Amino acid sequence: MDRSGPVRVVVWMRDAPPPDGPRSRVLDRLRELEADGAVDDVSVRVWGRYVDPPSDAPASEEGPIQTRIAEFEAWADREGHSLEPAFGRCERSTMVSAERREVIRLPLQCLAVYAGDRLVGVFPCSTGSGTETVADCIRRLGTEAIVDDE
Repeated sequence: MDRSGPVRVVVWMRDAPPPDGPRSRVLDRLRELEADGAVDDVSVRVWGRYVDPPSDAPASEEGPIQTRIAEFEAWADREGHSLEPAFGRCERSTMVSAERREVIRLPLQCLAVYAGDRLVGVFPCSTGSGTETVADCIRRLGTEAIVDDE
């Protein structure tokens, strides 16, 4: 695999997966790829079900999840991809207010792949030819270069 820096995978999840479920199997496979040297580092982060969309505020004023979403959206724009439908936008109200506001529904599991500090992939995403899934990412990490030198 051509590398322009250490390949690391950040796994974003809504909650801890059931031990025998598909999300646990993804984590197990990523740990195998890390042990085999195909991936240099795997880390897990937890997010909720919904998050407010990124705003025009400076990154230092945004929450960490909004900052990641903004990074994912910028990557998708550069690559000609879309984060929808996995990162769907919808309107919700709260228990304390009937006012509805736009939020982003976060996927159960998302993989962000970095080469050094450069984001090189977000899975799932939609491309011109279909959807690239978490499973597609795992296969590519195990069998071919996901990182191109630029």
